[in-house]
Amino acid sequence: MMNRIIGHHTGGAYFPNATDLVAYHRLIDGDGQPHDGKHPISANAPGRALTAGTYAAHCLNLNSGSIGVSICAMANADWGKPASWTHPVKPAQVDAFVQEMARLCRIYGIPVTRRTVLSHAEVEITLGVKQKNKWDFDYPLRGTGPRDPIAIGDELRREVGIALLGQPVPPPSPSARPILRQGATGPDVREVQAALGVVADGIFGPRTRAALIDFQSRRQLLPDGICGAMTWAAISTMAKGA
Repeated sequence: MMNRIIGHHTGGAYFPNATDLVAYHRLIDGDGQPHDGKHPISANAPGRALTAGTYAAHCLNLNSGSIGVSICAMANADWGKPASWTHPVKPAQVDAFVQEMARLCRIYGIPVTRRTVLSHAEVEITLGVKQKNKWDFDYPLRGTGPRDPIAIGDELRREVGIALLGQPVPPPSPSARPILRQGATGPDVREVQAALGVVADGIFGPRTRAALIDFQSRRQLLPDGICGAMTWAAISTMAKGA
């Protein structure tokens, strides 16, 4: 179960090096050829213990359930001097990147939205998870234009959506468990509370929400205080001792 694809550039040359292969699940070289990273996508499955060196750590504090796809480019690029870039992203790489995004959306049933298919530069803006000055991509991937990561991401999503047309896209698997947020009550809330180590009174209040956000943060899930499919999977995995 994966619920998000995050696009990157490596900050390196046109072929993946050892560091790149460790950081991302899939990489696109300068000729537009895809490469597998060291860690399989399943290494970032929600609920799995993310021990350093065992998963693709491509996005700060948001790796659980997130697939990392990167274009090999932008070595030593100075943000303020695009004319001096020696390894800019190539059109063939963008074409292959879009196709790879579409392929992964198809396989994992990931819908193409701003919250589920996005660039690293959009993560902090859209999902509210602070990153370290990431600018992949805040430059146009095709042609010229403003360096607005959301506008660039929207264009990327438009192309990914077009790439999906004409082929069946499996819908995301429905969760067998209800989505719980503050205000919910009942036995499912008690189960979550017991897993979180808070008083299991069956009432989802502020303390339960705070405990859930802390759990999500530690497991590198989106810390939104909502118990959805990804958080349920993490709680289930924890209960099994994984």
